[in-house]
Amino acid sequence: MQRFDYIVIGGGMMGAPCARYLAESGASVALIAPPEPPVKSDSKGPFASHYDAARITRRVAADADWSLLSRRSIDRYRDLEARSGQTIFHETGAIMAGPEDGPMGDFTARFHAVAEALPPPPSIIGTCETWETLGLALPCGSLVSHETTLGGWIDPRAMRDAQIALAQAAGATVLSQAAIARQDGIVTLADGTRIGGAQVVVATGPHAGSDGLLPRQPRIKVWARTIAFARLSEATGAALADMPSVIWVPQGWNHDLYMLPPVRYPDGHLYLKIGGQLDSPRIHTATEMRNWYHGTGDAHVGARLLDEMRALLPGVAFEATHTGPCAVVWTDTGFPCIERQDDTVTALIGGNGAAAKCGDELGRLGSMVARGLSLDGEGYATDFAGVWERAGEMADG
Repeated sequence: MQRFDYIVIGGGMMGAPCARYLAESGASVALIAPPEPPVKSDSKGPFASHYDAARITRRVAADADWSLLSRRSIDRYRDLEARSGQTIFHETGAIMAGPEDGPMGDFTARFHAVAEALPPPPSIIGTCETWETLGLALPCGSLVSHETTLGGWIDPRAMRDAQIALAQAAGATVLSQAAIARQDGIVTLADGTRIGGAQVVVATGPHAGSDGLLPRQPRIKVWARTIAFARLSEATGAALADMPSVIWVPQGWNHDLYMLPPVRYPDGHLYLKIGGQLDSPRIHTATEMRNWYHGTGDAHVGARLLDEMRALLPGVAFEATHTGPCAVVWTDTGFPCIERQDDTVTALIGGNGAAAKCGDELGRLGSMVARGLSLDGEGYATDFAGVWERAGEMADG
């Protein structure tokens, strides 16, 4: 049986950089990273939300710790690109907007406070006339943070590929099949192969609540989310080329939505993407996860999202629209769980909808915990401790 210092299960936004940091520290590392299904409808998995072409990245957040996680990751994007040859970061700018009053006023106040404390702070825009010059029909009464630099979007597939390639360059062994069982430091792969590690890092995203690889059941909620896409003509895409990524609260909504600027997808077309949903169904099992990803999301939710996209971009013509499935993991703490479970297992789970943009820093922190190092001096208010189910308690939170 082959043995390693560390085994990292999961080659996504947190697991892949964790493996890279561990390998670059000089340790022997196995990264278990099954490839993206070529055709979702024909596959048993794995499924992950980073199998997409674009995710928003920005420094501004409604919490100072999330802002620090993203800022540290953003600071490393260009180095990752230079060393891997991948194009990851598209610096189109990023907007956050919300009402000063009403149920979402606290959300706005929190991201505004974080924005003002940034070095340097983004522009704070306060008039409807100014917003219109950006081509966005944001609700009047919104307070806007506009990052013209250090914000935009990343290609999560390119990020994954860069992290894995650099991990391999540092000596990591990549195993492209699924882990089906773990007992102490022994991991069994889908073909029956067993490998051993002094420490196993479980970074399996939304699957962590159902794959049985952690010794304690995490108290997490996995939500089935719908995203919607609008296909653009080349001319319309060119006209919107300077559009920033946008997070905003539509008039009368009790939560925020997000929208990305035109992005070229693998089918060759340009698409706008929109998402953001509270009233979504829960995913409890691997079967439910597979069934959800084999579908096209919720048509009703998609229609509402597309209506808000049209309202934000009045007069923009769409060639076609469609919806798709996504899954988001939420922890009880609102932060990722980066914690040693026992002498052989570290949990690195719970992206809370922000794992893509913050993944490099989360992977670095995960590598520290796996090596037995403390996060006390890293500058975060949270300790990244998880919440776990009690013995005999149901695991659906």
